[in-house]
Amino acid sequence: MKKILIATAVAMTLSASAANAASTAVLKVTGLLAVAACTPQLSSGGEVDYGRIHLADLSATDVNQLGQKDISLTITCPEATKAAWTISDDRADTHPGASVITINSADAAGGSVSDTAMSYGAGKTTGGVKIGAYTIFADVANVTADGTKADAISGTVDSPSWSKSSTGIIKNGNMEMMTVATSGSTAPLPFTNAVFPLKTSLAIQNTAALAITDDTNLDGQATITVKYL
Repeated sequence: MKKILIATAVAMTLSASAANAASTAVLKVTGLLAVAACTPQLSSGGEVDYGRIHLADLSATDVNQLGQKDISLTITCPEATKAAWTISDDRADTHPGASVITINSADAAGGSVSDTAMSYGAGKTTGGVKIGAYTIFADVANVTADGTKADAISGTVDSPSWSKSSTGIIKNGNMEMMTVATSGSTAPLPFTNAVFPLKTSLAIQNTAALAITDDTNLDGQATITVKYL
């Protein structure tokens, strides 16, 4: 009888202990609906001007390399923020294709580019011929964050595995993004002001293929978008 009473007492004690344990868990959804946002701004009104290009100075048989031009992207944030930028080609349907155009001196390492994911269409002639293509790349040696030199790092938009950029190029179509990191790090750095000196490099088709009879404007256009990390 004594053994039965002891067993009952233990069982009652365990039962009471379980009853006192927490039976709920609380999940909270937090965040901030911010009015102020980071603002991207391009120098020179966002225009890269290759000026008047005389057909007589161009090759009738080879791809014409028209060299590099400078423009600068500045991203300003109201407070220290982890932000990156992506880019998309608004004239992708005017790219002649990788088999037609190779752009020389097309990245920060001095490499050549033909991949349509890394270059941009430059418009069409009135006859519908695709004029050429250009690249856009960061001058990685001169990127700054809040006035201090920083490393340019890049990664995919969906699931970035950040790495230091040596070419300064990110894929267009908003596929990849670029931001800044403390020198020697690959962790995105919060900033209030980041400056990405950019360069373009342009190549156009030979004049025989272009078959231009009237003055023709280049018509490249790309859109840069800020993405918060």
